[in-house]
Amino acid sequence: MAELKAQKLVENVLSLLDLSPDQYTVEIEPARSASSSADAGGVEDAVKVGIQLPEDQTGIYIGHHGEGLTALQLLLSLMISQRTGVWYRVSVNINDYQERREDSLRHLAETAAEKALSLNEEVVLGNLSSYERRIVHLHLENHPDVTTESRGNAPLRQLLVIPKLK
Repeated sequence: MAELKAQKLVENVLSLLDLSPDQYTVEIEPARSASSSADAGGVEDAVKVGIQLPEDQTGIYIGHHGEGLTALQLLLSLMISQRTGVWYRVSVNINDYQERREDSLRHLAETAAEKALSLNEEVVLGNLSSYERRIVHLHLENHPDVTTESRGNAPLRQLLVIPKLK
């Protein structure tokens, strides 16, 4: 019942954003366990929204560095939670923006690691969201020659790529 409510709510919001049903898909993925999401080891029910738009229209939905996309995800999560009583992790992907951004962040991480090693000093990466910092941390966590660390407070939190001492 909650899944159907969540699906309908997402579809209503997207229609209010002038998106037609042929421009998006909505998938509801229940937590892997039949028990509540709290008992499922932190695994939450998920709503995955895929939106396909002409390139000239994507900017308004994605926003600067994905801020519009993040806001839409948060709003949908809160609305679904309020209406269903179930917390869904919502991910919205417009024209595969998430995959392209993650690839870009992994490339940034590699470049920062190379620079940190060649200069033998820490490299600061600023202006990353917590999600983006997490991707860089995870990408470099098994790197043999560098480590990562976040410092500071939001919104000025920075990620540092630090060469390991040998």
